[in-house]
Amino acid sequence: MSSEQPCCGLWLAALFPGDHLAFAGLGAQHAVSGAYEDNTASLEVSRKFGYREDGIERHAVRAEPAVLRRLRLTAQQWQQHQLVPVTVEGLPECLPWFGLV
Repeated sequence: MSSEQPCCGLWLAALFPGDHLAFAGLGAQHAVSGAYEDNTASLEVSRKFGYREDGIERHAVRAEPAVLRRLRLTAQQWQQHQLVPVTVEGLPECLPWFGLV
């Protein structure tokens, strides 16, 4: 993942919508997420937020093969699934934390 490609961890999104900050605050064009294919709950939550399939990655987890399903959300898809207006306050003071000064 690079600084041009925000990634949203769903455990974080439930508390702080990282994709909101990426799109509304930082002007991102897309964000990525992912979950192992046996984690259907996480995949469904991502899909509910508008993320779409973007390929797979093969990993070894505890010496067992595992498939990670990648998901991608474009700014346009985010706008279509946005349920409430989003405003971002105090971002300029936080930009150094993101390495964006």
